[in-house]
Amino acid sequence: MSPVPANDGQADVYDAAVDWHERRRAPGWSAADEAALTAWLEADAEHVAAYAAMAEVEAALDDAVAAGGLDLELAQARAAFAQGKARNSRRSFALMAAGLSGVAVLAGLGGLAWTRAGASEQSFAAAPGQRSAVVLADGSRVVLDGGARLTARIDRRSRDITLTGGRAFFDVAHDPSRPFEVSGGGHVVRALGTAFEVDLAPAAKTYEVALLRGRVRVSGGKQPVELAPGQVLAADAQGREAVSSADVAAATAWRDGRLVLKGDALSDAADEINRRGGRRIVVRGSAKDLKLSGAFGGDDPLAFARAVAVIHGLTLGEAADGSIVLSPAKDTGATAD
Repeated sequence: MSPVPANDGQADVYDAAVDWHERRRAPGWSAADEAALTAWLEADAEHVAAYAAMAEVEAALDDAVAAGGLDLELAQARAAFAQGKARNSRRSFALMAAGLSGVAVLAGLGGLAWTRAGASEQSFAAAPGQRSAVVLADGSRVVLDGGARLTARIDRRSRDITLTGGRAFFDVAHDPSRPFEVSGGGHVVRALGTAFEVDLAPAAKTYEVALLRGRVRVSGGKQPVELAPGQVLAADAQGREAVSSADVAAATAWRDGRLVLKGDALSDAADEINRRGGRRIVVRGSAKDLKLSGAFGGDDPLAFARAVAVIHGLTLGEAADGSIVLSPAKDTGATAD
């Protein structure tokens, strides 16, 4: 893994963002590099803004080069910046960012990824029982739950994401010129500058979208549905859809490794932990209906089971396949742990 770029000022921040873009598209990009990029982005909101702006530079340059008007666009961008108008024009700011960072953008000079063939395609998968935080080529951030899989194809006109399994939370980089769409479960979610979850849910539910902020439009049912923050759309195997209100921040707490319960049955809580992968929890007998409230760690099934056993006086055991067993105190169907 190459050293993390320094950032001693605004120009250096953009230089670092360019460097990250170049490295990410070069051969040999590793999981360690991805983790380093995520750490750099999370260190400062300015890093996120610069990374997203440089993605816009790429799109703007592609358009300008194709139209043969690169010099004119750069001159207009500098004029807008000098007149204080750039803050209202992401495109102008992106082009000006190229000037600030000293990016070589003229023909034959290379730089960033606009020497590549027009599009970025990335595939990500989270191992069972482990979350994975990734940053897409446009600066959007995604958290994948254990076992989730997605492919992202991003070019200068569109951002197309395909979720093929599990659930993922998307914090979308604002870019009205390039729609951000997530396909999966027979539905498509279209968003602009939004934070939302898409869940290819197990059991009775086959698909779910939960909106934390912004606005999304979900298509795939009888007619498109627009969601407001705090709303959840759920569809079953028969294609029936229902929209309800929910505490989306609590429902998506899995992305921080937490499980927030508000009077949920123990059986439902166990199902939620089990879907993340890792060691399974089996709940037996009347213990299934016990109600739980509070915030628990969701990444350690055994720690959760031990806490619940203490709170409710349950027997904690282990099945032959290694599963954790929670049962009423008189149930002796598993070896005590």
